[in-house]
Amino acid sequence: MLAAWVVFVMTTDQTSRTLAGRARLEGKVAVVTGGAMGIGRAIAAAFIENGASVLVVDRQADAVGEAASELGDNAHGFVADITDGKALESLAPLVKERCGQLDILVNNAGSRIIKPFLEHTEEDFRRMLDVNIVGHFLTCKALIPLMIETGGRRIINTVSIASWQGRPNRIGYCAGKGGQYAFTRALAADMAVHGIRVNGIAPGMIASPLNKQFTEDSSLAETWNSENLVGRWGAPEDVASAAVFLASDEADFINGEFITIDGGAVAALVRRGELD
Repeated sequence: MLAAWVVFVMTTDQTSRTLAGRARLEGKVAVVTGGAMGIGRAIAAAFIENGASVLVVDRQADAVGEAASELGDNAHGFVADITDGKALESLAPLVKERCGQLDILVNNAGSRIIKPFLEHTEEDFRRMLDVNIVGHFLTCKALIPLMIETGGRRIINTVSIASWQGRPNRIGYCAGKGGQYAFTRALAADMAVHGIRVNGIAPGMIASPLNKQFTEDSSLAETWNSENLVGRWGAPEDVASAAVFLASDEADFINGEFITIDGGAVAALVRRGELD
């Protein structure tokens, strides 16, 4: 059983919004799992800046408290474990009570274990599947009925370049993310009749807390800057921009697809020194 998750509702401060009149998500309500730090937090902030109210879900209570103070004053707690469907039963009623509707769901929560294959335990492997695929299935089961009821139209899954690219020492993570890739396309097919678009964002080398051990490694951080076409690490905000697009009406004709956000690392092989 994973530790309890905490949910906070962040509503936009109408007096301080700088994008009034051109906000792309004006009046929308979103749920972002894993939203208290890194990519999830950047997505939540970008949604709020674009006029949405955001329900941020995360298991890190301290990080949620910090996010609550920075993203908005209206915070409401809800404890649940996204891998426990029973625990999620009161999530949709909370969203409906507080916000009246659910327009956007971002399945962003994730976890990664880095170990050689022979050191991966059954517990490690099952945890990678539970967090990276089963939890998102259960979140969708809990919240999609509310989306259908209130006219929600966007689901965005944070997959990974590891969804289709083998990576060393990440057997469970790759399996979970690969499953989420297939889950995204299958869910898009199932939700089409309800007018719900389901797409994915696939980050690569992003300077987020998940990659802290690499961004702070002096022998790797600078070297990896040269291993994509852009020549730098990505930022969580790079991913958030793609999420805002997919959540907006501008992406209405995109369904069952993925935006890869990796500076071109997968698109082209770049060896160190070739772009100097």
